[in-house]
Amino acid sequence: MEITVMQTIDRMRAANRQELLTLLATAITEMTIFARTHYDGDDSVSHLRQSNEAIHRLAGHLRDLCDPDETFSESRAAGIGGQFALLPRSAITRILHSAQP
Repeated sequence: MEITVMQTIDRMRAANRQELLTLLATAITEMTIFARTHYDGDDSVSHLRQSNEAIHRLAGHLRDLCDPDETFSESRAAGIGGQFALLPRSAITRILHSAQP
């Protein structure tokens, strides 16, 4: 079965706080790896901007969720899912498996 963005978001909804933070930290790492694949591409500036914006957004969610009173709301889930959609399935799979219960 292929791992999808929605499966990963569902996993985040069910995660405890430590698992959730680990999933987000892994997502940031995966996004930086993804960005590096575009260094020499014809449209590298556009890809790097898009990746940088995604990293910025994911890092903001990670920072906010370090506060135990912050919730993993539906709007937060949608925002994170939008950034995950940029990544290849192999990266999504690594994110999903980074914080096993």
